[in-house]
Amino acid sequence: MAGCAGQSGPAPVAAKGAAQKTIVIGATRLDPGNLTITASDAIGFISTAGDPLQVQFIQPTDQAGKITCRVTDPKQLERGEAPWAELHTSSEGRLTAYVPPGPLPSTYSFAPGSYSYTVKEVDEQMRPIEAKLGQLGTITVK
Repeated sequence: MAGCAGQSGPAPVAAKGAAQKTIVIGATRLDPGNLTITASDAIGFISTAGDPLQVQFIQPTDQAGKITCRVTDPKQLERGEAPWAELHTSSEGRLTAYVPPGPLPSTYSFAPGSYSYTVKEVDEQMRPIEAKLGQLGTITVK
C-alpha cells in the first residue's frame, strides 16, 4: 500500500466508510488506554506532544498480515513527509510508527485479536528514550 511499509502478505483493510476511532497520545497521555473495536473499524492517532513519539506494537509477537496501515489522504503529504505515514519493522521485528505532533496521516486496521503497544518519546535521531518507561495501551479487535 502506498505510504505504508513493513507489510508482508495480505492484511486486513477496513471497509470503505468504516468507523474510525482515535487514540490521543502524548508524552504522558494515552486516551483511551484500552480500546475495543471491530475488524471493520480503523484507528487513527493524534499526538498532543510537542515532539515526535514512537508507537510500537509489542504483542502479538507474529504481526505479519495482522496490522494494516493506509495513508488517509495522500494529497495531504508534503514532500518528505512519507516517513510519518509509514509503519516500519524494528530490529526486533515489531511494527513501529513515528507520530509527529498533531494527527498522523495514516489509519490502521487490525485482524481480530489482542494487540499491545507502547508509546515513547524519541530523541533527535528518532530513537526511543529508553530511560523513560513509556506508556502501554491495548487494542482488542472482535
